[in-house]
Amino acid sequence: MFKLRPVANRSLLILLVAIVLIMSVLNPRRFPTLMNLISMSYQLPIIAFLSIGMAITMLSGGINLAIIATANFSGIVTVLFLQELAGEAMTKASVFVTLLAMGGGLAAALLIGAIMGFLIAYLEVPSILATLVVMTLLNGVNIVITKGYTLSGFPPFLLGIGNEMLWGIPIPFILFVGVCLLLAVILNRTMFGVSLYLAGSNPTAAQYSNINVRSVLMRTYLLSAFFSALTAVVMMGQLNSVKANYAESYLLVAVLACFLGGVDPFGGAGKLSGIVLAVVILQLVSTGVNLLRMDPYFIQVMWGLITIILIVMKLVNTRWRERQQLQAARHLQENQMREGRG
Repeated sequence: MFKLRPVANRSLLILLVAIVLIMSVLNPRRFPTLMNLISMSYQLPIIAFLSIGMAITMLSGGINLAIIATANFSGIVTVLFLQELAGEAMTKASVFVTLLAMGGGLAAALLIGAIMGFLIAYLEVPSILATLVVMTLLNGVNIVITKGYTLSGFPPFLLGIGNEMLWGIPIPFILFVGVCLLLAVILNRTMFGVSLYLAGSNPTAAQYSNINVRSVLMRTYLLSAFFSALTAVVMMGQLNSVKANYAESYLLVAVLACFLGGVDPFGGAGKLSGIVLAVVILQLVSTGVNLLRMDPYFIQVMWGLITIILIVMKLVNTRWRERQQLQAARHLQENQMREGRG
């Protein structure tokens, strides 16, 4: 469950250590510092939540291109609830009112997840098409609601989730660790986790095993939407604002983290630890590039190139395995024929 060969994780660990050493040599005064580590602990959960939300759908053999749009929509709905419940005193809203507003944002995200799940599971629309349509629709809705403006001015409780510390550890990082532990239990110790892997690797076999594949897909996209809502909360807390097109560049990063972390884009295979390591590696590279004061657009070009390389490597590896299996089958058949003649 959520597993690949241990070699993959060892390779990621080696890559992680290599990046830390290289960045420490290139920028010894700013990179290997406690302040930088704390800063990355605040930034990492956003990319991690989006990557995990993407990985869950990939495990089912699908994809969710609407994770960013869903996160922005969830954040905007949260602000609408805050405005309705607290009015002009939104910046002074109580914890109870803030939690109600956050609940409204979560409900909005889950509604989007249910729509995507219904399109994919029951109407059998290809996931890439269904989520692309939903993403385009949400981007338009987000712009219409906000009129293209940035909505800002949030209550202390919400800001604290994104910026405060607990026991000397950034709250976003605590949320990240807690959610990862919970997700590991769900995927490894529950029937849903078993069903998700089987449905992703072989839907036909899953049906014959009395697994309700449609129900699994529906819950998968609901869970993915939950991570979008969680991303929205952390982003709102850190930025003290929401906008229709926040974090659009993170969509490619989320896909890249899945490939780098060893999630099979065709479904049925992947490891949570691989995703976590991949996200940490990407965060280290991003932080290192920023500290070196390189062009910020360079990092996006680099993400794109790395993604293309990983996709090509995956396809080549898949073709090579298929050829090896075919050759092995032929050799076995030839040996059986020889034994039959003998």
